[in-house]
Amino acid sequence: MTYNFTNKTAIVTGASRGIGAAIAKTLAEDGARVILIARNQDALSKLAASLPNHCDFICADLMQEDCVETLANEIAEKADRIDVLVNNAGIVTQQDVARVSAKGIDALLNINVRNLILLTGALSEQLKATRGSVVNISSIAAQGGMVGQAAYATSKGAVNAFTRNAAIDLGRFGVRVNAVAPGPVDGGMWDAAFEAGLDRQTVMDSMKHLIVLEGRWSGEQDIADAVAWLASDKAAMVTGQIIGVDGGMLA
Repeated sequence: MTYNFTNKTAIVTGASRGIGAAIAKTLAEDGARVILIARNQDALSKLAASLPNHCDFICADLMQEDCVETLANEIAEKADRIDVLVNNAGIVTQQDVARVSAKGIDALLNINVRNLILLTGALSEQLKATRGSVVNISSIAAQGGMVGQAAYATSKGAVNAFTRNAAIDLGRFGVRVNAVAPGPVDGGMWDAAFEAGLDRQTVMDSMKHLIVLEGRWSGEQDIADAVAWLASDKAAMVTGQIIGVDGGMLA
């Protein structure tokens, strides 16, 4: 299925690789002008050049406490309207409770929660003007449990709570706010974990029995398609929802 984002502008954070890049590509190919946001300038430049509709990029580190005001101003310079905001930037930690540090929690919450909320607020007037759509990337970790994910799951639980409450707050102005909660995705953050030493096949095999749909991990495009649907007019009466894309894992 394709969606019509012609003459619309979409902001995608964490867009330089993985799920974020897949989302940006999907929205752009369906007509949107996408502004990519991430830390890696080279990756952003290459991706922007490969996309249609004069896509652009902004280098920003959403882990930094003081980045949102500057980022919002840069977005305003590049876009005269905002129709879609995809809050995809995030980090994952794999630490048991006894090893979680204050510094680690602060970094996790800055990017996964604090700056997600602040950026949405900073762009809310532009979204109201277009009766736009916000899609946050959450995780099924917020609704389940796994060793070593207490802090990460807590941050994604906060994303879910924000999604529901922001939908009420902004819905008065025609702005929809939803979230996609991926299960295990072959790519993205898991690639970083595998690069750090986790054995890909061992991890994937260990989770297969939990996934209803043939034990198959989701692909990045599965997540991008769910985001595109939520961001589109085809989901015009959907707001405040957390859509799991997990192959039935939570079932």
